[in-house]
Amino acid sequence: MPVPRTILRFAPLLVALASAAQAAPPESTPAAAAAIAESTNAILQGDSRRAVSALRASPADGFVDKDAVYRACMLARHGDAPVFATDAVTDPFVRQVLHDYQDYWWHAMKAPQQRAPLEAKLLATLRKRLGPDAAEAKDMDALEPILQGHLLARGYRAQLGRTLPLRELMMWRRQETRPWKVELPEGPYTVKVELLDDWVSRGWTSYGRCERGSAGGWATAEALYAVVPSYAEGLDSEAFRVVFLGHETQHFADQNAFPGMASWELEYRAKLVELAQAREVSAKRLGGMITAQGDDPDSPHTYANKRVIADLTARLGVSPDQVGIERLQKAAHDQLVEDTARRKAARSNAAPVAR
Repeated sequence: MPVPRTILRFAPLLVALASAAQAAPPESTPAAAAAIAESTNAILQGDSRRAVSALRASPADGFVDKDAVYRACMLARHGDAPVFATDAVTDPFVRQVLHDYQDYWWHAMKAPQQRAPLEAKLLATLRKRLGPDAAEAKDMDALEPILQGHLLARGYRAQLGRTLPLRELMMWRRQETRPWKVELPEGPYTVKVELLDDWVSRGWTSYGRCERGSAGGWATAEALYAVVPSYAEGLDSEAFRVVFLGHETQHFADQNAFPGMASWELEYRAKLVELAQAREVSAKRLGGMITAQGDDPDSPHTYANKRVIADLTARLGVSPDQVGIERLQKAAHDQLVEDTARRKAARSNAAPVAR
């Protein structure tokens, strides 16, 4: 059957439309991307004013799709009054506790110099909310186990404590335990992994960034805790294997081998593990370390980023983003091994404690 003239006439247009449909989606401008990176850096240091200033300084029409949504959310969330993300919580007590923490986070990020009195206010609020059970709690460290018990009785597990520089509240409802053998640069390590899902709050770094990102997990002396929704590509992905398992297992190993390490030191070594092992996610992880640097050890991630980039630059002779993946991996591996040797030597040379 011959092709109708109408179809022939419009064939070039149909081809053009098909090509346009397959074209890459529009991207935000480099200026907008830089503003988002700076806003992330600022929030991780607990400073929402600087985050908002960075986003406002870049033209709004440079932000596309999810980046435009992020900018609008950030300007609204960190505006003139707190915005609370508590609607998903049905239990009144749990919703009020999350409200209390979000109020504290919002004000502490708006006025970092007021963190101490704002934490004291949070303590007073929670003590009143918990009633007689918390009447003798003199500080947050004493109150938090009581709060955890109340949340667990309502079906909510919680991670409290401090994710520097702010007090933390992460809450989830499902948890599964699995053993995992992890290959670290300096040898294998077997750990217990708790897979956490059905999340209610992914903490202050998530709230501060309009849920654009959050901590992917953490380590204690007993186990690793994985924030499962942070790994959209699944538990078989390199992101999970390196960014979570490698990073957090290094924390686990270091906490056992070198007790008393500062938070930024733990992060420094774990970030070297990421760069020593990653390939698919290497550029993204390295880019995040380059754009989110800080001078305050109380912001351990950004401070560790600065130390990692400085040390790798000194070792390589150029910025680590200017070399190939194999050279970067070797430099990170060698830097980690050198740091381990230094710590072991310092431990061996330490004077014995008098008895």
